[in-house]
Amino acid sequence: MSAPGGHWGLEPELEEFRRHFRRFVRDRLAPLAERAEREHRFPQEVYAALREGGFLAVNYPADVGGGGGDLLTGCVFYEELTRASAGVSAGVFAHQHLAAGPLLRFGTDAQRREFLAPALRGERIGAFGLTEPDAGSDIRGIRTTARRAGDDWLLNGSKLYITNGAIADFMLVAARTGEGRSGDVLTVFIVETGAPGVVARDLEKVGNHSSSTAFVALEDVRVPSHRVLGAIGQGLTQLKATLVEGRILVANRGLGIAQEAYELVLQYAGERRAFGRTIGSFQAVAFKIADMAARIDAVRLMIYRAARLKMAGHDCAREASMAKYLASELAVRVSADALLLHGGAGYMEEMKVARLYRDAPEAWIGEGTNEIQLGVIARSLGLSP
Repeated sequence: MSAPGGHWGLEPELEEFRRHFRRFVRDRLAPLAERAEREHRFPQEVYAALREGGFLAVNYPADVGGGGGDLLTGCVFYEELTRASAGVSAGVFAHQHLAAGPLLRFGTDAQRREFLAPALRGERIGAFGLTEPDAGSDIRGIRTTARRAGDDWLLNGSKLYITNGAIADFMLVAARTGEGRSGDVLTVFIVETGAPGVVARDLEKVGNHSSSTAFVALEDVRVPSHRVLGAIGQGLTQLKATLVEGRILVANRGLGIAQEAYELVLQYAGERRAFGRTIGSFQAVAFKIADMAARIDAVRLMIYRAARLKMAGHDCAREASMAKYLASELAVRVSADALLLHGGAGYMEEMKVARLYRDAPEAWIGEGTNEIQLGVIARSLGLSP
């Protein structure tokens, strides 16, 4: 008997969601993404399209303006969106998860009304200011400072490689409110990007051309005390909680790249002829594509296992890191092999497989490099790398 959900154990409702969203992405979002890729910009009209289609904030509770779905709904959402465009997916992920997620978990009622509610409607775009020139994976190495100025705080420092950094209306900024490397020296602030002292500059990237990635400078940026997220000194705890779930979701971006590359090369292998036969009939080609199929299914199941553990309230830092690590390796491997099997055609900019090949390596970096993921896994095994 066949397992439900395409052999992945998903409920029928989620598979129905996948079918509907896949059609929506193909018909409504893919054309926007194609144009944005050529223009090297994030298409902000994506949010209006998602809202009209009923696909905005699908994995947020209905009582805060979301679609009422769960973490697995988010997994399906990001896989399917990434298949159309990794850049657009990166922008939406930074907004919906990295910026809106902490507001949902740790924000006050007033902060939720002012920032979360319009964010989930796609009316105010958010960003997540964590990485710096000298800190990223090393969260405790953050140098951006926040010092008291009467009832306010003054922020000084800089953030680097910030997705949505040049287009966001607000940004969650991790800053140092104490000395040393203890767990209580970081605090997250909600910063309006139009405030005096905030300057953002877009950066040119190898891939993900339809996302905005920026350097953000903060010079004496005044932030009122009611814009502290949660409590002073709770930043590290908040960041870690955001990153664990984020690694589960972002793993689906690597999976989406791999799935799209695999389907493109599977179709090409059945059409392209050489030596009087389709190239897919040659064992060397067929085995390579078969290997892709096996690895893709295995990684998808790893991601869904981590998601189910998280939904059940279990500590799943190790499983989240395993899923993210394997998904990123999968994205790079499958996109490279798919390009090679397309031959010269795969190296042409007009071919989507070329874009997937450019986009894939970012999966190694976002939400913690693969070395960070291996460190998390090793420590969970009682090792201390």
